[in-house]
Amino acid sequence: MSLFNRKCREVTRLILERKDRRLTAIERIAVRLHLSVCRMCTRFSAQVRLMDQAMGRWKAYAEHGDPDDSSR
Repeated sequence: MSLFNRKCREVTRLILERKDRRLTAIERIAVRLHLSVCRMCTRFSAQVRLMDQAMGRWKAYAEHGDPDDSSR
């Protein structure tokens, strides 16, 4: 598939895959190019980032508890 002709379905797949593996240089460029013109995929990417951050905070809380909870 062309570098400049990525469809939203492929770009969203790559956005999710970049959590599990390093994208190739061509894939990273294709995602950046697509995100520069597609508002919906940009929103999707931001939502994935937000979910990743929330999961990271939840995991830290589950492992260490609430740092503000003085009853422990």
